Amino acid sequence: MKIERAYFDAVIDRAGTACEKWDGRMEVFGRADVIPLWVADMDFACAPGIVEALRARAAHPIYGYTQNAAENRAAEVAFLKRRFGLQVEQDWILESPSVVDSMLFSLYALTQPGERVLIQPPVYGPFRETILRAERAVEESPLLETEEGWKMDFDGLEAAFRDGVRCMFLCSPHNPVGRVWTREELARLAALAQKYEARIIADEIHAAFAFAPHAHTPLLTLSPAAVMLTSATKAFNIAGIRQSSIIAPDADVRERLRAQMHRVNADHPNLFAMVAQRAAYETGDEWLDACVDYIRENRDRAYAWIAQRLPQIALKPMEGTYLMWLDMRGLGMDHEALFRRLIDVGGVGLNSGLFFGERGRGFFRLNLATQWKNIQAGLEGVERALRP
Repeated sequence: MKIERAYFDAVIDRAGTACEKWDGRMEVFGRADVIPLWVADMDFACAPGIVEALRARAAHPIYGYTQNAAENRAAEVAFLKRRFGLQVEQDWILESPSVVDSMLFSLYALTQPGERVLIQPPVYGPFRETILRAERAVEESPLLETEEGWKMDFDGLEAAFRDGVRCMFLCSPHNPVGRVWTREELARLAALAQKYEARIIADEIHAAFAFAPHAHTPLLTLSPAAVMLTSATKAFNIAGIRQSSIIAPDADVRERLRAQMHRVNADHPNLFAMVAQRAAYETGDEWLDACVDYIRENRDRAYAWIAQRLPQIALKPMEGTYLMWLDMRGLGMDHEALFRRLIDVGGVGLNSGLFFGERGRGFFRLNLATQWKNIQAGLEGVERALRP
């Protein structure tokens, strides 16, 4: 079927489905009626091929032990080649419950307790949390804020590598600042890692959401020594069916990863996750193209709205992801008080920038992967909250 804009405009009531985004509002915000523009999932119906595949498999009445068949890995290989020009071998792919789990397995496999792991804040909160959970130390090379947008601090990165840091988490595209790193930036980073024999673990779960003229470059195309973390869950809105992949071309690294996953019994795939992932990769291209277009239009409309009605909010270029990084530092308000005001006066639930580290103070993250009517209502709520 042809995916029209109306497919994404259709409002689907998610309340009462154990949906974190909607059913978790009271727990997160203290109110159950806020417009939820926070956690990074979408309010869109999945691609029809995914729904049909799950229904067909559910119709078979036996749900026994499951293997990751070669056809499943072949579908992922073909998708990565088709969408990003990345050629991987089926044997390089390890199945993991989630990308955050994959981060933990990667740290256990590639580092020792107490070793430093480099991150680039403000960045996805579980980077820091996972490093600490693994009893490693957090090393920071903060992003540079410029007039043109956010950039990597290559001098800071090299200083950390020179000082002995041998492992780094890369967020590509970057959550929350929305940068799609250029091939040149990634090549420079890969060259630094090679020079200092450092390993990069690249979280590329948002790879599908790069808005033209920007294009996602998989780090593995530049650094075969890297480890790629990816999943169909973000691109195709199936995060509730836990499934992700660790892609490691290096055989020794792959065996170390496999051993860590086996140690905690995390190497058995989920039946319905495998069905959903294969269907996404084999049948979901048209849906995904339409979804990216819809979110890009939401981004452009939100930018125009903010420029006209909320000019006190500063924005940098948003090149990718479906997560808008709102800079409210210019308001001069206490961060925690502003967060409560957005909730209690505006009736809107955004992610606090502090989830992304102390460098997120004064920032809030807005999820664009919903119907425009929800975004408009949320922006109206922000406008109410910011009135004197």
